[in-house]
Amino acid sequence: MKSRSRSGFTLVELLVVIAIIGVLVGLLLPAVQSAREAARRTQCLNNLKQIGLAFHNYQDANGQLPNGSRDGDERLDSYACCRSRTVSGWNWCFQILPYMEESGIYNLAPAAEDPTPPDLGRYHPKENLVAQQAVAMYYCPTRRAPAAYGSGKFYRSDYVGNAGQREPGSIQSGSSTGTKGTVVRGGTDTVTIERIRDGSSKTLLVGEKALHPDEFGTDGGDNEMWNNNGWDTDSVRHGGGMLSNGNTYGLPPLPDMKAPHREGGRWITVRDEGGNNWGQWHPYFGSSHSGGAAFCMADGAVRLVNFDVEGRIFRAASLTNDGDPVTLP
Repeated sequence: MKSRSRSGFTLVELLVVIAIIGVLVGLLLPAVQSAREAARRTQCLNNLKQIGLAFHNYQDANGQLPNGSRDGDERLDSYACCRSRTVSGWNWCFQILPYMEESGIYNLAPAAEDPTPPDLGRYHPKENLVAQQAVAMYYCPTRRAPAAYGSGKFYRSDYVGNAGQREPGSIQSGSSTGTKGTVVRGGTDTVTIERIRDGSSKTLLVGEKALHPDEFGTDGGDNEMWNNNGWDTDSVRHGGGMLSNGNTYGLPPLPDMKAPHREGGRWITVRDEGGNNWGQWHPYFGSSHSGGAAFCMADGAVRLVNFDVEGRIFRAASLTNDGDPVTLP
């Protein structure tokens, strides 16, 4: 009789092969994920590098760094909440567009179309149109892709200016005008790189904002249009705080998962080094990166700042004029 040759695998052999493949996938997957995150982090730092260059080019053309937003109408000397009536009061995200090859969006809202005569009930007619344009460079790829939120389908920004020290009271009604930082409230002061007494290489310019994944588009610092949000945590954050008794402290960056957020309709707050509990309208920088938050320094250099940075050190790095030049670890 002729013997018949056996073809195929036994069940045991198949299970062994599957087990080997599973082990290889388990070994390779973390490496692949790590490589992808490294690429996303590099892209985030490159976004900030381009933003920093745009700040410098803006100063070359205008004699000062771009200011943050302002509220109300400068023609009436009004700071009525909660966004600017005129293009000149829109935030730094809008003002630097011509210096980062986004003139097409910038030109959608010419200053000649500001409402006249000054009227507290009217806003620039093109603010919504501009807000509906996505600027991909304003989104950290680790956190999210460009997305529009709310009924107006307005885009946001993951990057915020350094407003220095948060003073007592609300950001709009208090004295937190950013004059101790590199991005100040429109209509209050001007800043240049040369006037940063503590050194441009030692002072924060722009960085990532802390934003819990459950609060995209709803957090107090992510609920307004990217181009015109008034003097607000949508476009500026603070690295230091001051209590009513004059005591100061630091506000080091937070991982996104530790940022204030809602659970069961209740805000889970964060207690800062000064004893304040922050909820929806918090002042923190932060990011979705595992190692720290990305920043652009005032000299244009970019870097990652660890979440465990000492509060005193981070506060000093956020102030332009405290006479305490520090080097971030």
